Amino acid sequence: MSEPVLRSARPAPRLRRGVVASLAAALTAAAAVAAAPAAARAQSWFTPSFQPPVVSTRDYTIGVSANSGTAAVFQWREGLTQRSHFGVEGGLVDTDGDGGTKLLLGGSYAYQLTRSTGEQPLDVLFTAGAGLSVGDGADVVRLPFGVSVGHRFPLEGGLAITPYVHPRLSLDLYSGTGADGEDTDLSIDFDVGANFELTRQVALRASLVVSGARRSDDVGFGIGLTITPAGLSGARLRR
Repeated sequence: MSEPVLRSARPAPRLRRGVVASLAAALTAAAAVAAAPAAARAQSWFTPSFQPPVVSTRDYTIGVSANSGTAAVFQWREGLTQRSHFGVEGGLVDTDGDGGTKLLLGGSYAYQLTRSTGEQPLDVLFTAGAGLSVGDGADVVRLPFGVSVGHRFPLEGGLAITPYVHPRLSLDLYSGTGADGEDTDLSIDFDVGANFELTRQVALRASLVVSGARRSDDVGFGIGLTITPAGLSGARLRR
């Protein structure tokens, strides 16, 4: 008598519904924050994090965003261990209003808190960083930390999409011309984004960013192109 053939279990519909419900709740919360009245006065810069909820072995992102001006950024992420990576960022922003230009520099660290399993569907990545904006107007140092939360959905044809939310609490320090005598601020930022994998090496990242920072617009948007070198996509670090 032939033995029964074991079939791979499909993801439980209940888990799928839970992921959709969680992301829908996050979108609703972001929309509610976006509808709140502004507290910002003078404007500066703000860009999305472009950070999905998984640790990276190595990737490069070129992005543009519209928020208190138009910014162009370059990001490099490099793996430290199987559960952590560091990142550096540089860019320029053409600020609104006065036609000024700022140089953007930053660094970040990320640690994988959880990965999705059959028991729970969410990837969770802790993030911390430091960013510097110098140029026309007040200089700004931002020290954000938070978590990126989402889930990867494989699609047909080798495509995949990872919707995610990335709330952050940031300590903002202002100095120089235009600081208005208020040199310290605490703000909450909120990204609602998606990482769309065209291949294992190429992905598009888009993000809506909602910010409570007094020198940024309430809502901004960014889009980026991410390249993962061949041989590193899906690779595991052994350190």
